[in-house]
Amino acid sequence: MLVAKLRSLRNVDVHTGAQTTEIVGDGQKVTGLRYKSRSTGDEHLVDVAGVFVQIGLVPNTDWLKGTVELSRHGEIVVDARGATSLPGVFAAGDVTTVPYKQIIVASGEGSKAALSAFDHLIRSSAPAH
Repeated sequence: MLVAKLRSLRNVDVHTGAQTTEIVGDGQKVTGLRYKSRSTGDEHLVDVAGVFVQIGLVPNTDWLKGTVELSRHGEIVVDARGATSLPGVFAAGDVTTVPYKQIIVASGEGSKAALSAFDHLIRSSAPAH
């Protein structure tokens, strides 16, 4: 649905199945993006004035399997305060179930999880030695 809406915009070209191979520049600024078609292997160069880099869609959470609850997509399930299914463990950012995974959202979520962890610690008894 989003791709269809984007394609309806006159100033937007949508390239699906593309593997970025190079960001091209003139030493001062970005001038293009080179990519390879995943289906044909053909290489293309698109003139651009800037890029937005998205690292990936699969969260790096395999090491947490069996420790905290993960969604079917491998995201750490958190509540509104960043708490996970394991008491005293908080998570934030792109690896969680929060929507809109962008750096500014991740930064805010990190602050919220840190404050929640602090609140948890001051309200919990210290472990006995």
